[in-house]
Amino acid sequence: MVWPQDFLDKIICGDCLKILRRIPDESIDMILTDPPYGIDYLSNMTKNHKRIPNDKLEAWIEVMPIFLTESKRILKPTGVLCAFTGGGGRKPVTAILTLKAIEHFHLIQTLVWKKSIGLGWRYRSSYESILVLSKSKDKYSFYDTSRKCSNVLEFSKVIPRKGMHPTQKPIPLVEHLIKIHSLEGDIVLDPFAGSGTTALAVARLGRRYISIEISEEYCKMAERRLAALE
Repeated sequence: MVWPQDFLDKIICGDCLKILRRIPDESIDMILTDPPYGIDYLSNMTKNHKRIPNDKLEAWIEVMPIFLTESKRILKPTGVLCAFTGGGGRKPVTAILTLKAIEHFHLIQTLVWKKSIGLGWRYRSSYESILVLSKSKDKYSFYDTSRKCSNVLEFSKVIPRKGMHPTQKPIPLVEHLIKIHSLEGDIVLDPFAGSGTTALAVARLGRRYISIEISEEYCKMAERRLAALE
C-alpha cells in the first residue's frame, strides 16, 4: 500500500495493528473509533450476529496497548483520539482502557453517552463511556465555540436488525464528535471500522476518512453504505 492514495477515503480490509504501521508519523488529524470492549459480546437483539473479533478479554488486553502506541505515533501534535469504551457491567474495561490510555495520552474528558434504558431485570445498561485523549495536555484540536459542550451526550441508540453490525453507533453522535475535534479537509481514522459509521459521518462532513476493519463481511457492509451515500 502506498500513502496516501491507497489509504485516503478507503475501507481497508485487514488487521489494523499491521496496517497502522504503514501510516506515516504525525499524519492523522483525529482518530474516532469503537474498538472491541473485551466483553465477548453477542447481541441478543437478533439471532444472526457473530461475536466481534478480538472481543475476548485476553485478546483485547493484547491488542489495546499496540493500538494506543501506534495511535500516538500517527496523530498530529494537536490530534485527538475518541474511543468508545462500553457502559458498565461486571468487567471494568473502561477503567482498564483508561489506565492503559493515560500511559500514552493526556485524558481530556470521559464522556457519557446516554442512549436509552436497556434490557434486564436489575441494573439496565443505559449509557456508554467515550474517552477523549490528546497528545498535548493543553494544545489539542477543539472547535466548539458554543460554550455549551457537555460531557453528557444524549443520542438514541441504533437498534440492530438483521444484516446490520450488532453495535453500530448513531451517525449524529459520531458527527457531533467529529465537528468538535476536526475541520473540513482533516483526515479522520477509524481502526475498528465495523460497518463504516465513522466513514459515513466523515464523508458527510467534508473530511477525509481512513477506515480499517478486519471482518470482510463488515468491510462489504461499509462499502455498501458509502455507495448509497454517493
